[in-house]
Amino acid sequence: MLKFLKITNFALIEHAEMDFIKGLVAITGETGSGKSLLLDAISSLLGSKCNTMNIRSGEKKYQIEGIFEIKQNSMEAAWLDIHGFEFEQEEIYIKKELYSDGKSRIQIGKSLAPASLLKEFGAILSEVHRQNDQTFLIEKSSQLDYLDRFAGLDSLKQEFFEKYKTYLTLKKRFTELSNQTLEKQKKIDELKFQIEEIEISGLSQKEEDQLLKEENMLLHGEKSLENYSLISEILSESEESILKGFSRILHASDKIETIHPEFANIKKEFYEIYDRLKDISHQIVDEKDEIFFSEDRLENVQQKLNAIHKLKKKYGSDISEILTFLEKSKVELEVLENFEENISSLEKEMYSSRENMTSVAIKLSTLRRNSILKFESSLAKEFEDLGLKQAKLQVVMRWEQAIEGDLSEGDKKYMVSETGLDQIDFYFSANQGEKPRPLRKIISGGEMSRVTLALKSILGNDKILIFDEIDSGVSGETAKLLSEKLKSISTKSQIILITHSGQIAANSDIHLLVTKSVKNERTISSVQSLRKEERIRELAKMISGEEITKGALEHAKELLKKAV
Repeated sequence: MLKFLKITNFALIEHAEMDFIKGLVAITGETGSGKSLLLDAISSLLGSKCNTMNIRSGEKKYQIEGIFEIKQNSMEAAWLDIHGFEFEQEEIYIKKELYSDGKSRIQIGKSLAPASLLKEFGAILSEVHRQNDQTFLIEKSSQLDYLDRFAGLDSLKQEFFEKYKTYLTLKKRFTELSNQTLEKQKKIDELKFQIEEIEISGLSQKEEDQLLKEENMLLHGEKSLENYSLISEILSESEESILKGFSRILHASDKIETIHPEFANIKKEFYEIYDRLKDISHQIVDEKDEIFFSEDRLENVQQKLNAIHKLKKKYGSDISEILTFLEKSKVELEVLENFEENISSLEKEMYSSRENMTSVAIKLSTLRRNSILKFESSLAKEFEDLGLKQAKLQVVMRWEQAIEGDLSEGDKKYMVSETGLDQIDFYFSANQGEKPRPLRKIISGGEMSRVTLALKSILGNDKILIFDEIDSGVSGETAKLLSEKLKSISTKSQIILITHSGQIAANSDIHLLVTKSVKNERTISSVQSLRKEERIRELAKMISGEEITKGALEHAKELLKKAV
């Protein structure tokens, strides 16, 4: 329920704060005073569409704040928990701001939230019934929900929905496999070719790197061998080789030393150089012998690399992707080769699922049909209590035939939806002798609100109910009956409404008066919660008009005294 509301710069409402309690909240005031603006603000806070036209002239934004009571283990608490909104002491704070550029800022608890989530949460918290804007009641899906709630079929309906989803999943898969039949063999041949082409290449993760390295060695092998041979020839193999020439240098150094002993150091360096050159010569010979070059091997390596390049173009950017493609193709081939067995098994599973779904659908339909008479009778009693003594609501239930329906009975097929077989339509007649017609085509705004109230009465309700002039066209004894019904329902759920009926206003737990005045050459709508004496004067004014008579005052006191 709504516990507190604060409105800032919303159209004519410059600033308003008000406390609420559980029960019946009546909003009264002269025509044009701004009563509907108060409901607009509450509706906006509960997720209705924003409108920059409602920003007070000259201001940058409007701001609406509210505190709502949230019971533990309720649908509201569960929704807040699922979406990660924290609330404390069984209360949730909501704030909505709309700026002149059309941007909005919404806060649920301590967290910011998108408009879509506020709308979703607002629908759980409340139902808003505006004049000529109660589409939920004329929608067939809503009408079916009302009947199911009355018959206590929510659990069975959920069971059917689960079976329906399972059947649709199986049916979709079966259709997909069936459509593959014509292309099956072509796909099998294609997969076999692709698998063979990849497998025959003998790919491995490291193979490409090894082939590239080998190709590089083979491409440069011939030139390397030529240069190694040249070095070897100059060092030791030719008649004029360095080592052969160096031996003569060493012989000459020995002779010089016998004549000049101080030459010994130079001779020693010559011998060291000679020994180093011999070592290098041996190393060159060894490395030259290890060099392998083969035109045939180079051609073979390059053919393998070209094959890998072609596979990359077809099956993946690298060997890892190609091998992944290979494994997936093998799995797909196995499925297709077992196609007949798989589709036969799936078909049996689909038919079994359809039988289970059909069984629950027929049970659900039977229970719905059996509850209709009691549902209609209960509503008739409520209509009488609400002053619609001749009103009658009939439930028309049918199955929709379709050539491709999922449920067969005899030689006919019928459509099945997520709610079952049944198509529901409420037919309504307000007066005796009139033929009932579809509710959506004939009902007036005031009648619609009272039908809604009748439904809430027989079904129970824990949402905030908001009504705009539910007493339209109602007076006298009918207004009294309507007042009593509103009061009765408000003991279980909060009702906020605009009323022109003194009887309804007198029966309210909170009476809000909306007035309009001019301040600093600006029109302002103000909201005041009336105390007892103020309520008497407002009720008297509703009875007699601007000139309050003594009789009107006495009548007002009597209304408050008799308030249930």
